[in-house]
Amino acid sequence: MRKPTFLLLIFIHLTTFAQSELNYPKVKYGPSSIRANWVSHPETSAGEDQVVLFRNTFEVQDPAQDFIINLSADNHYFLYVNGRFFTHGPQLSDIRHWKYETLNLKTYLRKGKNTVAVKVVNFGKRRFYGMQSIYTGLLVNGITDNAKKLSTQGSGDNWKCHLDPSYHAIEVHWRGGGPKSIVGGFYANNPTDFVDMNHYPTSWEQPDFDDSAWQGTAFFEGPSSMGGSMAYLLEPRNLPLLTWEDEAIKTIVRHNNIEASDFPLSGPLSVAPNTKATFLIDQTYVTNGFPELVFSKGRDSSIKIKYAENLFGPDNEKGDRNDIAGKRLLGYYDHIVSNGLDSQKFIPNWMRTFRFIEFEITTADEALTLESFKNYRSRSRIPSVAQFTSDNDTYNAIFDICKRTVDICTQDYFLSDAYYETMQYVGDTKIHSLVWQAMSGNPDHTENAIRQFHHSRDAEGNILGAYPLRSTFIYPTYSLVWVDMIYDHFKLTGDSDLIHTYKDGIVHTLSGFEKNMNALNLVDETPYRYFVDWYTGPNNGGGTATNNNGKNSAVVSLHYVHALQSAAKVFEAIGESHTAEYYQNRADEIKKSVYELCFDPTRNLFAERPDKTVFDQHTNIMAVLTDAIAESEQKALLSKILNDPKLLQATYYYRYYLFEAIKKVRAPELFALAQSPWKKMIDDHMTTTLERFESKEKPTRSEVHPWSASPALFYFDYLAGIASAANNFEKVRIEPVFGELEYMEGLRPTAQGTIEFTMKRSGRRLVAEIKIPAKMSGKLIWNGSGIPLKQGKHTYRLK
Repeated sequence: MRKPTFLLLIFIHLTTFAQSELNYPKVKYGPSSIRANWVSHPETSAGEDQVVLFRNTFEVQDPAQDFIINLSADNHYFLYVNGRFFTHGPQLSDIRHWKYETLNLKTYLRKGKNTVAVKVVNFGKRRFYGMQSIYTGLLVNGITDNAKKLSTQGSGDNWKCHLDPSYHAIEVHWRGGGPKSIVGGFYANNPTDFVDMNHYPTSWEQPDFDDSAWQGTAFFEGPSSMGGSMAYLLEPRNLPLLTWEDEAIKTIVRHNNIEASDFPLSGPLSVAPNTKATFLIDQTYVTNGFPELVFSKGRDSSIKIKYAENLFGPDNEKGDRNDIAGKRLLGYYDHIVSNGLDSQKFIPNWMRTFRFIEFEITTADEALTLESFKNYRSRSRIPSVAQFTSDNDTYNAIFDICKRTVDICTQDYFLSDAYYETMQYVGDTKIHSLVWQAMSGNPDHTENAIRQFHHSRDAEGNILGAYPLRSTFIYPTYSLVWVDMIYDHFKLTGDSDLIHTYKDGIVHTLSGFEKNMNALNLVDETPYRYFVDWYTGPNNGGGTATNNNGKNSAVVSLHYVHALQSAAKVFEAIGESHTAEYYQNRADEIKKSVYELCFDPTRNLFAERPDKTVFDQHTNIMAVLTDAIAESEQKALLSKILNDPKLLQATYYYRYYLFEAIKKVRAPELFALAQSPWKKMIDDHMTTTLERFESKEKPTRSEVHPWSASPALFYFDYLAGIASAANNFEKVRIEPVFGELEYMEGLRPTAQGTIEFTMKRSGRRLVAEIKIPAKMSGKLIWNGSGIPLKQGKHTYRLK
C-alpha cells in the first residue's frame, strides 16, 4: 500500500530553519557520490578522550550559489561556519550504518574569505554505551562544484587541525568503591567535560584566527572499499537535524558567599577574589540541551557546574520537588578553569539534562564575573503539537508531564531516559514511539527505531535489548516486543511494504525464541535475562517476578503468544496465510497450556508460574490481551486485579499494557484506578514522569522516563476515542468513553492534518465540536450509534 503523506505542518516547520537535512524526508544525495576520505590529527591516540579542532579557509565568488556538503565524524562533531554555530551530529547509528548529514551552507557564507570549522569529540573509553566508534575522525565531502574544495583527503587538501590540550573527560562514577557521582544504578551516558581555558585556543572557530601553527590532517580510511568499507558503511541521515533553541535559565534560589542576585535573568554576577561560593538555580521544570556560560576575568578560578533532575534529602529521599530546604544536589558536573580573559565561553560537548543547576566556584586573586548563562534546547524538529485539556486538573497535569517527557527524550533516536542511560531500549521504545506519534502525527522516528533494532539481531534471532549499542544486552522478551512494533505500525498506517521488509527478521526472531520453550509449552531458563517489569518487593528478580530466571513464567510465555498473534496478523495482511496459520496455532497451544497450568480456579486468577506460589497483575493483564481467558470473563478479571493490593503490582512501564487491556474490554470505569499512581507525581510537583514506583525508603533513579508517559496516549486513543480507521488517519473513528471525565478538548496531529475536538457529555447526551482535515473522512460513535464526520469544523449532538 502507498505510504501516508506527511503533515504539511512538518514541512512548514522544517523550512523555517536555515539548517536543514537535505536527505530528509527523501534521499537526494546518496553515499555513492562520496569521494572524500576519513582524516584525523597526525598524533591522535585511538580510543582516548580528546577533542580535535579542524579548520578550512577558502574563497567564495558567488555566495548566492548552493554550497552543499556531506559531513560525518567519530564520535561527534560541532560545525561552525564563519564563527556561527550550524549544527552537530552525526545521527546516532552503528558502524555498518554510519550516518552522515547533508547540508547547504550558502546562507552562512559571504563573498571572499570564509572559514568552516569543525570540533570533533571522542569521549574515550567511558563513552555513552549507545555510541559505537572506531577512531577519532572527520569526513567532509563536497557535493556542489564550489564545495569540493572542502573534501577531506589527508594530503593535498586545505584542512588544518589541532589537538585541543584544554580538554579531558570526567568519568561519572557509578560503580566500584569510593564516592559516587549519581544516586545509584547504571550510568550509560557520556562522561562530562574538564576544560582549562589557559590552554584553550580561544576563537579557534572564527575566520580571523591564526592557524598557521596548526598541522595538516592525516589520512585514516577511504569512504568505501570493494562494495563495503575498511571503516564505516555510510548512509544518509534519515531524521531532521536537532533544534538549537535559546531557552532562558531561571534565577538563583539558594546561595552562599555571593551577594543576593537574580542571575542569570538580571545580568552579570561577580564573585570576589579568594572566595568559595555556591549557588543553586531552579529551572522549575526539567529540560535538556547545551547550557552556555560566558564569563570574564577571574584567572585560575575553578567553576564547577553540576546538573540534576531533582534534589535529595539526607537519606536520598526526594519528596516534593519544589521543596529545596535541607536537600542537596547529587549529579554529574562540568569543570572549567578560567584564563582571566574577557568573554570566555563554555558549552558542554554533550547534552545535559537538568531542573536544578548548582555552581561551585573557587576564585584565586582576581574577581570572576559570570556574564550570562542560557541553554540551547535540543529536541527533534518534527513539531509536537498535541494538546489535551479536561475538566479534571489532575488529568491535565498528567498530560503535561507525559508530553514534556516524550518531547525531551525524542532526539535523533528515542532515549530511554534523559540523564542516566539515554539508550534506545526496545521495550521502552514501543511505548515511547506510540506516545510520540500521538504528539506529532509522524512515524519517522518509529520507523528508524524498528530498522535499527532489526540491525541488532544476532545469529540466534535475538534483538539486542537496546540499539545502537557498543555492548551486548539481550532481553528475550524485548525481541518479542519488536515483532509487536511491526504490527503496531501496520495497524496504524496500513503500510504492508514495511512488513515485506522485515518478514524474514520476524521469522528468524520467533524461531529463535521458540527454542526457549520447554515441554510444558512454557518458557525455560535462558543464558539471558527476561525483562517483564521492575517488580517491587524483596524477591524481585531484576525484571522478572522472583529470582528464578523466568523459568516456567506464564507472563513471559504469554508475551510470546502476543508476538505470535502479531506475526499472524501481519503475515495474513500480506497474503501469507500458511505462515499466519502456523503462528496462530502455536499461540493457541501455548495459551491453552498457560490456562491449564497456571489458572487458579479458587482465586479466579492466573498465577505467574505453575506452582502457584507467585501471583501478579502482569500475567492476568497478558491473559486478557491474548485471550487466554474467555472474553466474557476478562472485565471481571481486570477489576479483580486492580482491587487486590496483595498481587505483585504492575509499575509505570507495564501499565501501558494494563491500559490496553482496559481499552480492549471496554471498561472506562477502571481507567482512573489504573492511572492512580501518576497522581503522586503531580502531588510531588514533578514536571516529567518517573522510571519506577518509589517510596521515601526507596527513591527511584530517573525522573524523565518515557515508558511512563502512556496515559497521554490513552487520553486520545481511549478516553477521547480517536483512532485511525484506515491508512494512517485517511479515515478516523471517534468513539469517546470519557471515563470519569465530563469534558475534553484538544488537538490530535495525524499524517493527514490535525484533528481539533471539544467534547462534553451530560448524562447520555454528547455534544461534540470536531474539525477534521480535508483529506480525512470518518465516523463519530456514541452509545452504539454513529454518524459521518464532515470536513472542517462542525457541531454534533448525539444521545
